Amino acid sequence: MPPKPLEVLKKGLAKFKESIKTCKKDLSTKLARAETISSSDEHWLDNEANTVDEQCVLDTLESVSDYERGHARLDEKGKAIVKKLREWAGDLVKVAGNKRKRMAFLSQRKPNH
Repeated sequence: MPPKPLEVLKKGLAKFKESIKTCKKDLSTKLARAETISSSDEHWLDNEANTVDEQCVLDTLESVSDYERGHARLDEKGKAIVKKLREWAGDLVKVAGNKRKRMAFLSQRKPNH
């Protein structure tokens, strides 16, 4: 039986949080000690390492009685977050990977002469 969509999203968020945990902890420790960090590290903490939006989308989908209907009501940003969570969980193959595989297959085909 395939996992439920919400379980996949939770798994994706957990994997992502685990992957950034050490770096985020190191940077937060530096900030707590009033040390300076680079602007790129600060940007990363404020954007890529900030999981508030992902958690909000997950909370929204958990609160609805029908996942599919709840997903359909998400705005484009929310749907992009769901896609990202599924990729982190390993539930989706990235589109670029599929395109390259398809292009490799097409280039291997012999022309019809």
